[in-house]
Amino acid sequence: MNENIIILKKEFKRIKNMGWIKSVRKDKGGIGITFEKMIGVQENSLEIPDFGDIEIKTKRAYSKSYTGLFNCTPTGPHYHEVERLKEKFGYPDKNLKKFKVLNASVSTTEKQKVGINFYFQLSIDKINQKIFLHVFDKFDNLVEKCVYWDFDILEEKIYRKLSKIAFVKAIVKKINKEEYFKYYDLKIYKLKSFDKFIELIERGIIRITFKIGIYKSGDKIGKIYDHGTSFNIRGCDLEKLYDLIE
Repeated sequence: MNENIIILKKEFKRIKNMGWIKSVRKDKGGIGITFEKMIGVQENSLEIPDFGDIEIKTKRAYSKSYTGLFNCTPTGPHYHEVERLKEKFGYPDKNLKKFKVLNASVSTTEKQKVGINFYFQLSIDKINQKIFLHVFDKFDNLVEKCVYWDFDILEEKIYRKLSKIAFVKAIVKKINKEEYFKYYDLKIYKLKSFDKFIELIERGIIRITFKIGIYKSGDKIGKIYDHGTSFNIRGCDLEKLYDLIE
């Protein structure tokens, strides 16, 4: 068995036996950051696995939300492509209405409404090895099809960071407005193939989410705050992309 798997399983058992652990952060990312801190992983934004060759994903018990696999900025006609998309197809921030934002989860199987004037949908071009973003107006006219993700970039990312993943679940409770986690389940998976990844996008099981906001205060107020363009899958679909190891 892979040495990293053996060590991670021992560490998980130790953490599980500790019972309730106070979150080290007060935002929704606390569940993952707390677990990583307990196993000695330093918080970073590097595109490499968290623990040796294993990427760690955490989930709250009973959550049906999507899990982010990785971020990948699309290619398009502008060097700062996500900013162009926000300005051209975004909609006013609910508080700072003179500035635009763009939050949308897009798939191949249906058109996703963005604001009041546009719809987004993905398409797979296997000949040119690209995933294209189609933008339609409210009359169903194709507005543009110039933004894309290259297969080779996506393949490099997923094999580098996500060949193996550990999926950790925890029960959550609050005491005096502070969150506590009890980690109770660990499963370790190995990626089936990149072809399977593309197939699941084609079937609408994996989607792409834009999270393009703005700074709400300070010197950067109104400036773009790009939280990342992520490829996402539901926890219940994970074994369509991965084989269970442990």
